[in-house]
Amino acid sequence: MSFLKKIKFKEKINLLQDFFHDFIFIKRSIYALGISIVFSLYIVQTSIPQFEISSALREANLVKNQSVSGGANAQALFIGSQISEFNSIDEFGSNMHSYALAQRMWQQGWGSKVFGNGDLNEEYFNTIPKNHKISDKIAAFLLGYDLFEFYSAHDLQAVIKGNFTPRQNRATKQITISALSSNKEFTIELMTAVIEETDDYAKESLIQKSNEVIASTYKQLATSRNSSISSALGSTINAEYYKIANLDSDMPYGIYIIDPPHSSEYPVSPHIASIIYSNLIIFLFLSILFSFVQKNKEDLW
Repeated sequence: MSFLKKIKFKEKINLLQDFFHDFIFIKRSIYALGISIVFSLYIVQTSIPQFEISSALREANLVKNQSVSGGANAQALFIGSQISEFNSIDEFGSNMHSYALAQRMWQQGWGSKVFGNGDLNEEYFNTIPKNHKISDKIAAFLLGYDLFEFYSAHDLQAVIKGNFTPRQNRATKQITISALSSNKEFTIELMTAVIEETDDYAKESLIQKSNEVIASTYKQLATSRNSSISSALGSTINAEYYKIANLDSDMPYGIYIIDPPHSSEYPVSPHIASIIYSNLIIFLFLSILFSFVQKNKEDLW
């Protein structure tokens, strides 16, 4: 009990009451709170709502071990017993952010949809003028370099890299792609196209690689005089044809779309409650500070 008496609760409560009467329950603080609400409403009205667009994916469980009858032992000696072309999350992300993918989407007219008016005429979307900032123009003039006149696939690549990044949950193996946007419908359409085109690009790249392997293997087979080597080369050709047959379909190669791109029901930004509460605290603090300085200006200066 002696410890509690030393705290002097009654004295501290009186000090707290004096503080509220001197700095909180005054006209200036009430005006400050009113101004903070008006200011918060202004921020909310002038802010552009940002919705979260997200999609859930999963790696396709492709069979890596593609055995082909005939010469299997010899094939394993030369090319191994596994086909390690499985499209992992790292490969999927690299393909998504590559210039090759951006160029493919640019040729489909996505550059016009992102930077222009949506006209799919190639003559139009290859000549969409870039609107450079005044600071960029001044810097280019002072340093003596030229700015790009038109948008290109490099700009579309920057948009994809800046907005879409796949992230994988190591525990569930689920891949998530998310972005913030004020244009829900367009971002959903763009995200869907990016995901599907990334998978198609991976498949077409592997098909092209298999065709090149088949062509070069046929050349080696034509000059081979060793039966074991010929058997291994024949097995290689069969394996590559089998791989092409699996890839040349409408089925996804590297990823399955669990949840198609969709938008959150409510905007994630601006957060109205956070804006109002933070402005209330800031304006109230400024009011208390001003009142304190005005009341104790003779002691402070």
